[in-house]
Amino acid sequence: MRTFYILFALIAYSFKVQSTTLCDSDFCVCRHNNKSDRDLAGEFVVCSYDPSVLNRIFGLPETVYSLDLSRNNLTTVRNSGLLQSNTLTELYLNCNQIREIKENALQLPKLKRLDLSDNELEVIHEDAFKYIKKLEYINLANNRLTSFEKISFHHLGNLNEIILNNNDLGASLEDNNLFDRSGYGLTHKIQSLSISGINLNVVHENFFVDAFDLKKLVISNNNLVDVFEIPFTLEYLDLSDNPITQISGEDFDDLLALKDLKLNNLLIKQIPDYAFASLHALKNLEIERNRNLTEFSPMAFGQEILEDADDFALENLSLKGSRLKTLDQKLEVPFGQLIRLDLQGNFWNCDCNLVWIKKLQIQKEDYEHLRCFTPKPLYNSRIFDLNERYFSCPANTRNVGTIIAVISFCVLLTSIALWIFLFLPKYQSRCNFVNNIPVPTAGYTVLPVHAPIQNR
Repeated sequence: MRTFYILFALIAYSFKVQSTTLCDSDFCVCRHNNKSDRDLAGEFVVCSYDPSVLNRIFGLPETVYSLDLSRNNLTTVRNSGLLQSNTLTELYLNCNQIREIKENALQLPKLKRLDLSDNELEVIHEDAFKYIKKLEYINLANNRLTSFEKISFHHLGNLNEIILNNNDLGASLEDNNLFDRSGYGLTHKIQSLSISGINLNVVHENFFVDAFDLKKLVISNNNLVDVFEIPFTLEYLDLSDNPITQISGEDFDDLLALKDLKLNNLLIKQIPDYAFASLHALKNLEIERNRNLTEFSPMAFGQEILEDADDFALENLSLKGSRLKTLDQKLEVPFGQLIRLDLQGNFWNCDCNLVWIKKLQIQKEDYEHLRCFTPKPLYNSRIFDLNERYFSCPANTRNVGTIIAVISFCVLLTSIALWIFLFLPKYQSRCNFVNNIPVPTAGYTVLPVHAPIQNR
């Protein structure tokens, strides 16, 4: 009988342990989401800083929504009770040292968001995502991926956002199409793609031909020297940190839906006429840290908005950290419509051609470093602290002085001429005075003929 009670106690204890969830442990933090949104209902579980977390015998709450296993120094994702759930929607495995994801390790049929960034993945098994077919978002940034030859996205039919930043994938993409079913197989449902810092040298002509619904593209921090054929469906485009030397209106001709454009830290020297004239939906434009940029054409947004800015959609413009010295006053009308304008950190020449900027409604936090670079007496002065009388044009002053000098010289010559004809002594004929002026001798002599003088 005693043996029976002991066995019963062990079974009961075992059942209790198996039924205990992570929320009953002392190494995880759980909180319940009380929002009315049904998709967000459930437990948010955070189990970071525990390298043995996948070996724990605790189970997941029945209504778990989000599980955070980041920063656990995990090297392998393998089968575990913590990775089996019919309700889990978000899984964070970022900031570990993961080198391998075992086949069938992720048995999460409701999973929509997966973060594997900041790991050491070189290869992903083709069946690693076999049981997460509802996945919509995946972050693979900051791994060691060099090719997609052993990665298949074909069966991720609901995937609409993928982040591949800072993987050395550039060489493998120069002759392949991410969206081609015979290639790497991203579906045409992809709406957001981030391939920043992948050592991409060129974007071939048909790279985005199958990206039918792409709305956001981040292709910054690569080695692109030219603007490529941009998908016309884009609403957000980031071309920053590329050695692009020039842009033109033709580059953005068909981007009728584009709302956000970032052109930071390029090698462009000017913003030419009509560069953004076709971007009628553009609301946010960043042109920051362009250290070769010295010219911004007043016609950059077209001619019409200079006279009537009612249809000017742009709300936020940043030109900070470049080498601009002045801006044409013709831009006063469109710039006056902006909600936010940042002109800080340029080499502004504070003369009469720039004083109009003080009329703009620039927010206080955006003019602390809006300062003069020249002329020397105004160096480092805050433009909005200066009185308008200091915005003079020395060049115009020199021109006026030149004109005055020329007029004075002409008056002097006129005065000398009048003196000669009015105040020459009467006994000397003015005509004789003129005749006595030395004349250069010629190569032959002409005998003068004088009329006889009659005696009176």
